[in-house]
Amino acid sequence: MSKPSIEKLTGKKHLSYSGLDTYQQCGEKYRLSRVLHVEEGQAWWFIGGSAIHRATEWWDLGDGNPLPKIWADAWEEATQNVDPEQPVRAGGRVSKQWPNKEDHTWWNFHGPQMLENYVRWRDQSQWQIYSVNDTPFVEWEFMLTLDNPIQGDDVSPTLQVKGFIDRVFVTPDGEVVVVDLKAGSREPASTTQLGVYAAALRQRGGVDAALGGYYMTRKGESPVLRGLGIYTDRMLGYMLGVFEDSVRERKFLPHVTSMCQTCMVSQFCYAVGGTPPDGGPFKEAK
Repeated sequence: MSKPSIEKLTGKKHLSYSGLDTYQQCGEKYRLSRVLHVEEGQAWWFIGGSAIHRATEWWDLGDGNPLPKIWADAWEEATQNVDPEQPVRAGGRVSKQWPNKEDHTWWNFHGPQMLENYVRWRDQSQWQIYSVNDTPFVEWEFMLTLDNPIQGDDVSPTLQVKGFIDRVFVTPDGEVVVVDLKAGSREPASTTQLGVYAAALRQRGGVDAALGGYYMTRKGESPVLRGLGIYTDRMLGYMLGVFEDSVRERKFLPHVTSMCQTCMVSQFCYAVGGTPPDGGPFKEAK
């Protein structure tokens, strides 16, 4: 019996690093959000993160407005689809100064500071945006093609991976580095995302970025650069090929951790007492 295509299951022909990351976090979270497309809740950490990404993007692309105006416009864009009738979750902890944790007030206080710190860091570090033919690599879109190691009559020989690289910089030493901006409080332990970006830059951008890092907007410091040499096309093809094959075989194992309390689809997850809209994957298997 042939397995359903990734497009039939998810509605998209291509894979993405974010999809792989979600699947690695929790298979059931992937099934609910990427296969069943359940309605996810609202959270200020997503909204604020989107705003700071947009604000720094506009500044890097030469927006001539003052920084307060750039932030105000970015915040307006990020909040325009917020449903006022539905709750919006806030991260962080309750404090005397922030009794409602990291809500919209927190973000409108710290967001402009993050933008100012980013501009200050860019000026002090002298890192320049990498560009080709006057095209700056800011939110650079790519479609990476990798050989698929999975064999089978109904398996495509190649994998298509779509994404956007937040920034590609050139350091004062002439080193090309890939950078992803993170608005959360914890720096990712894995460099796989950066490795995917480096492979895309190598294949589609024609340049080898041996180093990459995460710019943590709350810190406002130069990213800690990490080597990306292990991420060959063959290695990434294996990881993403196994990922796609597991999804096509509908292998969605829940991973219950303390992070479930911040999961935006937990109300639908059977593993934590939620109600799946389809009865759960074990019902499908009957």
